[in-house]
Amino acid sequence: MIKKCITAEAIRQYAAASQDLAPIHLDAEAAAKAGLERPIAHGMYLMGLAQSLYIAEHPTQWITQYDMKFHKPIEVDSVVIFDFAADDCFVKVILTTEAGDVIAAGAFAVKEV
Repeated sequence: MIKKCITAEAIRQYAAASQDLAPIHLDAEAAAKAGLERPIAHGMYLMGLAQSLYIAEHPTQWITQYDMKFHKPIEVDSVVIFDFAADDCFVKVILTTEAGDVIAAGAFAVKEV
């Protein structure tokens, strides 16, 4: 299990790199209009972060496929818990809030390199 705070700066950097500048990710007013307290993280940022965190702890593995379903948005400056469960060539991943709400769930296919 790995805890990670999703910062506004990380979201700004991801938005610039991905060119996904949708206001809901960057602007508090746009987030408020959508019924949120703060801007939300990009789903692809969360998926990429999950992969990066896993590979950092398993440097001899390579992700060959991935699938993730998003259940709810996560607002910036929130902590996300990444929980991994490996089973041979598959790794299940669940992202939750500190309160235990599921944000996203999926799996990676991995192989040794």
